[in-house]
Amino acid sequence: MGTNDLRRPTGRDDERGMALIMAILFTILVVGIVTTGTLILRGHQTKTNVSFIAKGQAVQFARSGLIEALGWFRKQTSQPVLSFAPQLDTGVVPPVLDTIDPDIGLVREFSIENTIWGRYEVWKEWAGDPDPTRLAFREQMQASDISSLRGNLTDGSVWRIRCIGYVYKLVDPNVRFDVAPNHVLGKEIAECEARRLALQPPGQAALCATNGSDVTIGTRGRVIGGATAAGIYYESGTGTASVSGTGSSLTGTPTQAAAVDYDASFDYVFGVSVEELTAMADYVVDAAVDFPSPVPVDTVVMCNTGITFTASKPLSGTGVVVCLGDTTVSPGSNSSFSGLLYVDGNLTLREPCEIQGAVVVTGTVTVLGDSDYATITYDDAILQRLRQELGTYRLSSAIARPLSSDR
Repeated sequence: MGTNDLRRPTGRDDERGMALIMAILFTILVVGIVTTGTLILRGHQTKTNVSFIAKGQAVQFARSGLIEALGWFRKQTSQPVLSFAPQLDTGVVPPVLDTIDPDIGLVREFSIENTIWGRYEVWKEWAGDPDPTRLAFREQMQASDISSLRGNLTDGSVWRIRCIGYVYKLVDPNVRFDVAPNHVLGKEIAECEARRLALQPPGQAALCATNGSDVTIGTRGRVIGGATAAGIYYESGTGTASVSGTGSSLTGTPTQAAAVDYDASFDYVFGVSVEELTAMADYVVDAAVDFPSPVPVDTVVMCNTGITFTASKPLSGTGVVVCLGDTTVSPGSNSSFSGLLYVDGNLTLREPCEIQGAVVVTGTVTVLGDSDYATITYDDAILQRLRQELGTYRLSSAIARPLSSDR
């Protein structure tokens, strides 16, 4: 019998070893890539969260503080407000809880999540602050009456308000929020201006027109003043109104009054400029089709264009309407409006139309009826109510973020 030559294949075991090594290396590479990607993603998420806390939330808290400060100004019984001084008095009924730290001003704190807290501060004026470091910071941040800087305005008409928003980690509630071991995570400052609307016609009258001779009251047109209010008020030396036609009527005490210092400017009537009134308005209309009809109760509508009111879009509601352009109330519109109507242009009122309150016009005025009346009636109660509801403080500028100051 011959001997069997049992020869084993060469190279197969080496190949299997190399494949195993390559598989291990590939696995390590894949795991490394996945792990690195996960770490990068977690780092990005952490960075985003920290940025949101440090910037986004702190900004929102600062804005919230401005809104509460505006509400504080509005709630004061004595207007205009001459001193920003939120109070804390738990000994009265009901307690006065304007703030948690009256030495600073308006201060609030609230829990966000676990040990993360939010805080905002609106500082008051206090020249006698015994802490010189705090006084220096206060003088930069305090709410300030800037009426004199905005023109010849009554004290308290315009306030600049600054608010500091904080996000911090609360470790020890027995020490200040910005003292170790507590730690401030984010701090932002926001500011705005709060301004009162004057709502002050040039004179106490149903209709105020720049030129007396530019006013025509025709057939069934009526302008009704009152026991202490003129029918028409205008600038001296500009002629008198024309009243003629069946059913035309002009009454008041006196029926027509002229003044040397007649002023129908925006600054006088509203206490603000056109741009500021636009910023303060509840509705800003750039196209006639967008005019709100009826005007929502106790709102300010700024119409930056001429407009014609019709039966499908009458002038109705209660509030303040400002039209920058010629304004016409068409026949058959059935318009009925209560409030202050200011027209920077010409005004034509046709029947049936009833406006109660006061009307101020810089151009020509025509009040004319036919089968029914077109009427302007002075109503001081309506104007006083609007001053109470709308003449309170409003934001007259956008909320801005000035350069931060270190505390």
